[in-house]
Amino acid sequence: MAVLQAGEFPLWFQFTEEGPTLIETIEAARYSAALIPWPHALHARFILAQGGDLLMAVNNDGFIRLSPWGLPGGAGGIGLYRVPGGEPWRQYTLGAFVLPKPNENPVALLYLNEWFLYLDIPPPSPRLWSFGLHSAVPHAVSLPSLDAFAPEDGWNLDSLLMGGSGRWYFRVARRGEAGQELLILRSESLEQEGERVSFGEFQNAARPEPLSSAPPLLREMLAAAFAESGSASANVVSPEFQSIRHFAGPGEGTQAHAFFSPGAFLLATCPEGNGLYVEAGSLSLRSFSLPPLPEGFLYTGIGMVGDTVFASWEEQVGFSIGAAGFMALRPGQSR
Repeated sequence: MAVLQAGEFPLWFQFTEEGPTLIETIEAARYSAALIPWPHALHARFILAQGGDLLMAVNNDGFIRLSPWGLPGGAGGIGLYRVPGGEPWRQYTLGAFVLPKPNENPVALLYLNEWFLYLDIPPPSPRLWSFGLHSAVPHAVSLPSLDAFAPEDGWNLDSLLMGGSGRWYFRVARRGEAGQELLILRSESLEQEGERVSFGEFQNAARPEPLSSAPPLLREMLAAAFAESGSASANVVSPEFQSIRHFAGPGEGTQAHAFFSPGAFLLATCPEGNGLYVEAGSLSLRSFSLPPLPEGFLYTGIGMVGDTVFASWEEQVGFSIGAAGFMALRPGQSR
């Protein structure tokens, strides 16, 4: 869609039905979109890092890929690519965005969410979608552990996560004459058949991991950031991880968002945009602030491509979302 060159002032993008659109200021997003329940709203639902790329799964829309881009004359930039999902993505809700294997294409899960709105439609089929480096449209994929519960048989798979043990957990449900049948399963690999586990085991897998389970360098950086910020936990995006991982902090404050790349940087920020920046090889913390947001807006995720920071944002009221998008900026140059 574009080649971005962020700098001293932030670049603001808002999600629309035609994809991310550049807006002049974040204030221009206020009142520009109706507040609707989050399962049916445009917003960056998940962020992943793979190699030097940052990947977003946008609810009700499709995929965004941000990649380093070389321009003539040696000037650099960030390539912004959109892979729209079309009608299937507009009807359903994003339940997961993961890398089944580290070097494979990412997979997004769609499911039927009727918590806020009854939808007289069947579970999505297909429900697993991916895209490649040169994809113009997403394509359906198959994962044996999940295919055993076919949507054609009424199964709605609403969550897929990797626990701290490295094992996958997923939950499926279907309506029957006797009521709703609910199954929770665990699998060592998404290529293998799942085994039944209890709801308690599923809850434990979804809880933040202890800091001791983080890779050594990330553990040191998070410990220093937690001590400075007092955050209760951090959602970490990293090219080392197959999904977003959650690590517990010692505080009782807000949840932080972080990006970790060995040999590069750690960035952690609370929803309001106050953060800490750590250069690799050093535990010297440097405070920074993302650009301020209007009242009712929050930062919801963070990542880096090269030396450019990307942070997703949303307008939130209760369980509803209005405007949403992302911001691009060079670290240490925020205003």
